[in-house]
Parts: sequence; structure tokens; C-alpha cells
Amino acid sequence: MAAASAATPEPIVYGQYTVPHFSEMVNFSVGQPASTMLPLDKIRQAAAKKFAETDVTFLQYGVVSGYEVFRKSLAAFLAKHYKRDVDPERLFATNGVTGGLTLLCSLFTTAGDSVVVEAPSYFLALNIFKELGLKVKEVGIDEEGMDVDALEALCKAGEAPRVVYTVPTFHNPTGYTMSPARREKLVALAEEYGFVVFADEVYQLLGFADTPEPPPSLCTYDKSEKGCVVSLGSFSKILAPALRMGWYEAHPALLARVAESGQLDSSGGINPVISGIVQVALDDGLQEEHLKAVKAELGARAKKLSSELEKQLPEGCSFAPIGGGYFVWIKLPEGVEGAPLLAHAAHSHKVRFLPGTKFGGPQLSGRIRLSISFYPPEGIEVGVARLAEAIRTFVANGCKPVAGDEALKAAAGTR
Repeated sequence: MAAASAATPEPIVYGQYTVPHFSEMVNFSVGQPASTMLPLDKIRQAAAKKFAETDVTFLQYGVVSGYEVFRKSLAAFLAKHYKRDVDPERLFATNGVTGGLTLLCSLFTTAGDSVVVEAPSYFLALNIFKELGLKVKEVGIDEEGMDVDALEALCKAGEAPRVVYTVPTFHNPTGYTMSPARREKLVALAEEYGFVVFADEVYQLLGFADTPEPPPSLCTYDKSEKGCVVSLGSFSKILAPALRMGWYEAHPALLARVAESGQLDSSGGINPVISGIVQVALDDGLQEEHLKAVKAELGARAKKLSSELEKQLPEGCSFAPIGGGYFVWIKLPEGVEGAPLLAHAAHSHKVRFLPGTKFGGPQLSGRIRLSISFYPPEGIEVGVARLAEAIRTFVANGCKPVAGDEALKAAAGTR
């Protein structure tokens, strides 16, 4: 009787993704923290301390803007990392960046309004805009960030948007950071033409040790009388995504408009219990300890990915340095498109990624995005080797699907 072969580990559903062991499939699509970067012990410790308190008011309907003690603790934490004063009265608790962005759109836009985004841009934000009936207009992006000259041209042509959405620091998917000069011009245009800027700053605190400090949050450039910039932050990448806890930082006049939300008024603010737990994590240094560990781990993974890409990618590929955040944006060789390459890579080489067209129009077809956040260094090395070989065999076949790839075409744009 033949000996039984070693059992293949079953794929696990991890958050939004099905994630096999990297020996079976390397899924570079996964834009969320690895289980080793989720601080269960610290959350348990903070929760135990909070629930040991005798003050039960945090179980009551909350304050619309978030409890003052939470906002003060958050302000102190941000002030340390931003190296500037942060006023608790300019902070407002949110249900993470996604919930915060959706709420802002519901309050500041109506169906048919236009929103300008970078091309490429975070694809799930694009889905939110489309669901709300907003017209998405694209402007380019380069190593200096959003093409604000193109935005200015739109405004001068009478096509000023109602909203501009940007990821100014360690951009998703490109990793670029907007320069101070472009930040200043973007805010000046917002004030001149009357639009509001929603700055998705989820990666603001995730710069790596060998990277210069990013410019200040976009809201700090807003000196207008009534405010024209909302910076959106989140604990999803620096603590744990399931907490669904984040914040706005903005001019009090803008936050006053948010406070008028019927949804927030009826529900008693956002996540009072979770904000109480996070407040303890902030006050007791647990968030500080975890952020330090996360930055070190992500930095090591970024260094490993960069090294492997430089060694293994075939001629014609290029990518920008990874200075912070989660992602690297790769330019493929001339004539290679990301979506059909994905079908080939997933079927024949057991590696996945997101094609450029997931993040915008057809002009992005020659790009792909990889995430650094999920796999350990050994998984990254395996994944890059598979990706490099997939590109070589795809090019050798004339950039056409090979046998068996067709079945995966329908899944080419999925996570």
C-alpha cells in the first residue's frame, strides 16, 4: 500500500481574502496586515482595563464627535508623531477611513456631482463614489503626487469638482508622496474654486526608518476661513482593522457640518466602546509599542521585496522605491498588460496581484500592484520568483494567454 502523501494545508479565508500558504499560492493582492501584526494581547489588555472601570458612561449613547477623553488621548499621540500641536477640537471620531469617507460624501455631495481622483486611485474609494452616483474624473500622478496643474486646468475650464479625493502620503497603489509645493497648490485651488479635499491619510504614520519624514497632513495647509480640507486617519493599519476606528482632522467649521449628520445624532457617535478601548491603548503606550513593531516589520518586508524585485524581475520592468505604506507599483515590459498576465500568473505560476486597470482607466493596463503587508520574507522571495517567471513565459508566448489561462480571465480583476 502506497504511503499517504503529506497533507496540503487548506486555504484559509483571512478577512476579505482566501489565502493559501505561500507554498500553494502567493497572493500579493492582500492589502491588510498579517496575523502576526495583529496585537491581540494588547487589545485584550486595554479592553480588560477599560471594562474594569466603574464609569459605565462609555456604554451609553456617545458624543457625536467622539468622547473628549478619547480625542485628547488621540491628539497627544498624533502630536508626538506629527511633531506639531494637534487640537482635540479639530478631531472627530469616525468608523475608519472607509466609513468616514462615505459619511463625508453623503454630507458634502449629491448624486451627479463630480469628484476628481488621481489615476491610479484606491479602487474601493472609486466604488464608493460610483455607488453614490458621483461622476469620477481622473488627473495624473507622478513621484511628486497629484497633477495639480491638470486639476487647475479643469477648474479654469469651468469643470471644478465638488470634491477632490487624494491619498497624499505613501499613495495606494503607487507609493508616491505628494510634495509640499503641490499640497500648497491643491489647498489654494480648493479655496479659490470652492471644492473640498478629502485626504485619505491611512499611511501617514507608516514611513520606514530610512525614509525622510513625509510632509505634514494636508489639513495643516488649510488656512481658509471655513475650512476646505478634511484629513482622514485610521487605526486599521497601525492597530487593527476590525476595530473600525478612525478620525477626521479638520477646521471646526467643517466638523460642525459633520456633527449635523442625522445618522450620527441618532446613533450617538461612532463606536463609543471601541474608542474607550483604543483610548486606553493610547494612554498606556500599547499603541506606541505596536506602531514601532509594525513599522519595523513592514520596513523589513519592503527591503526584502525591493531586493528581490531588483534581482529577479526581467528587463523592461521598473518600480519606485518603497518608502512607507503597504504597496509597490510596477511598470511591466512594453506590450504586457496586467489583467491577462494575472490570469497566466495565477494559473501557471501560483502568484496573484492586482492589475493596474483595477485602479483606473485603460492607460494603467501596463502596471500592477503588489502588497508588502501579508507575507514574511520567505514568502516574498517565493512570490517574486514566481512573478518574474510568469512575466518571462508570458512574453515568450507573445503576451497571449497560454493553455488554461482563459478560465481565470474572469477573475483577473478580483482581490
